Amino acid sequence: MSDRQQADSDGTVEGSALPPFALGLLLTAVLCAAVFLRFYRLDAQSLWNDEGNSARIAERSIDLIIEGAAGDIHPPGYYLLLHVWRALFGQSEFALRSLSVASGGALVLLTGLLGWRLFGRSVGLLAATLNAFSPFAVYYSQEARMYALLGALSAAATLAAFWFWERLPAATQDEERGFPVWTPLSYALIAAAGLYTHYAFVLVLMAHNLLFALWWIRRSVRFGPNWRGLIPWGIAQFGVALLYVPWIRVALNAAGWSSAGGDYGLGPAMLDVIRVLTVGLTLPLDEAGFAIAAAVGLLIASLWPVSGEEAERDGEPLRWWSAAGLLAFIIVVLALFFALDLYKPAWLKFLIVLLAPFHVLIALGIRNAAKLVSGALASLALQRRVMRPLVSAILVASLGVLVYPSLQNLYFDPVYARDDYRQLAEDVQEMRRPGDAIVLNAPNQWEVFTYYYPDRDVYPAPYRPEPGGSSSFLDPLLDEYQRLFVVYWGDAESDPRREIESWFAAHAYKAGDRWYGDVRLSIYGVAPLPQEPNEAARAVFGERILLEGYAVGGDGFAAGQIVPVSLFWRALRTIEEPYKVSVQMLDSEGRLMSQIDTVPGDGLAPTGSWRTGERFIDRYGVSIPRGTPPGRYSLIAVVYHAASQQRLAVDGGEEALNDAVSLGDIVVEPGR
Repeated sequence: MSDRQQADSDGTVEGSALPPFALGLLLTAVLCAAVFLRFYRLDAQSLWNDEGNSARIAERSIDLIIEGAAGDIHPPGYYLLLHVWRALFGQSEFALRSLSVASGGALVLLTGLLGWRLFGRSVGLLAATLNAFSPFAVYYSQEARMYALLGALSAAATLAAFWFWERLPAATQDEERGFPVWTPLSYALIAAAGLYTHYAFVLVLMAHNLLFALWWIRRSVRFGPNWRGLIPWGIAQFGVALLYVPWIRVALNAAGWSSAGGDYGLGPAMLDVIRVLTVGLTLPLDEAGFAIAAAVGLLIASLWPVSGEEAERDGEPLRWWSAAGLLAFIIVVLALFFALDLYKPAWLKFLIVLLAPFHVLIALGIRNAAKLVSGALASLALQRRVMRPLVSAILVASLGVLVYPSLQNLYFDPVYARDDYRQLAEDVQEMRRPGDAIVLNAPNQWEVFTYYYPDRDVYPAPYRPEPGGSSSFLDPLLDEYQRLFVVYWGDAESDPRREIESWFAAHAYKAGDRWYGDVRLSIYGVAPLPQEPNEAARAVFGERILLEGYAVGGDGFAAGQIVPVSLFWRALRTIEEPYKVSVQMLDSEGRLMSQIDTVPGDGLAPTGSWRTGERFIDRYGVSIPRGTPPGRYSLIAVVYHAASQQRLAVDGGEEALNDAVSLGDIVVEPGR
């Protein structure tokens, strides 16, 4: 840790080449750039699932927010703050996310203050600049969740901890100096706020206590044991516990996060962690090699000792202990992160607690590298105090080039876009008509979906239904509605046995899927479920699959309706390859009007699982596009290779059409 060095003439430990006024202007420019990057395209994307939860929870009264958080995996602090923020600024996407923008701006400032406090103004300015342009920081500053606030509170607590430790007297000096009461109080307030914001803040608190123990041991070795020095820190920790007493029982009983499974190599996982801290989530690992190498090199440079007169003047050994303390903080948090089995993509956001110390160390590495380079170039006419800022600027610009692709992806690449519930709700609103309903397979989608869609005819499914348990919820919908829109998200968590989807495959006619990021909208028609074919076919696909017959639910339809088609299959022999089936609607000239393509059984009964000789009933819904002219249209069925898209040849039966089977005609009637 750092014993506070005596400041030199410009108020810094280091003696910056730039006057304070110029540094102030630069810091203002950095903060303006940070705010711009965080506000830029703030509402370009839809709220995703968790943001929808934030929006709807913040609508509740304070009592209901606290009550709801008691059964959630997050404490109530962020939701209470968002409740107040929403009352002041509104509930638009822009307004809700702007709280995270403010938190992200605070994180930039606190990162700069941490660097300034420990290593001088120039390091503080560099650290603030790195944080301002950090894709990781920008990403969570544009999300209506608690992570930007968690990062800011972690930085504030770490800054307060270092401030705290610097003021603890050694055993042989300052015995008569009183210890400021506000120091433990401020740390306790910040740390308690962190605990009320996110349970991951426990990692920060544990790391601070371990580092304090190391600091106290070092001071004891240097000056002798100082048992009095333990009292202020103990008071601060007691204050944290006292402030958290109202929630401690809830926190201990919180549902928590399921184990990540530990199915990873530590080496690749560490590279991924450095990737996230350096270039964020929006650049793949294989494109981040140079950035990772640069970050590792600068971390090493942050601990690089500088010897000679310059080191003695700048207090380099003391700075080394401060850098070692920040690095130890990062290592301890990461050790706890992996020990608690928290490493998986969805939880890398917890590492935002490391961003401020990480950027301070990178900034210190830049400063040390600039010292080494400027020393090597001392023979040039340029003075060393000019060379250092110049080399530092070149290194920062180089890092900017490395993070630019990630920022570009964050703003514009659809691969990294959030799930688009906004567009999904608009599409449902456009397609919906009387007799339709919406089913949400994961009940916690209700908040985000109803943020965009009026809360009517929306049915959240039960969480993790037991085998056969979905019938009591879904069966009544068959009698009340003609079409069902089903929004699938988070199947592995909410419905790991896919009970909802299996029920729909057996009881309704799927007409298609639309994807909105990781969210899928499926459309089903409701109609009788014949158990025997209305028409025999006896058509053999690829000498392995027999279509015994089919049933089409009616012949007169209106544009916008779903035509129910039942296909009756039988495997003639073992089928090793997974095939797909396409049911198509063609006009009189053979042009494709509509189709539904899927693995049989709505993807749940691939052909490789069929038993030889057993019949399998397969349901399909063919959606008649709106605006389809009245007239007669034909239906055909096709079986094809999933990989090559090549159709299987068909043999036998009047309905065989070389590589398809005719399923008869339907009539689209006018004005229905």
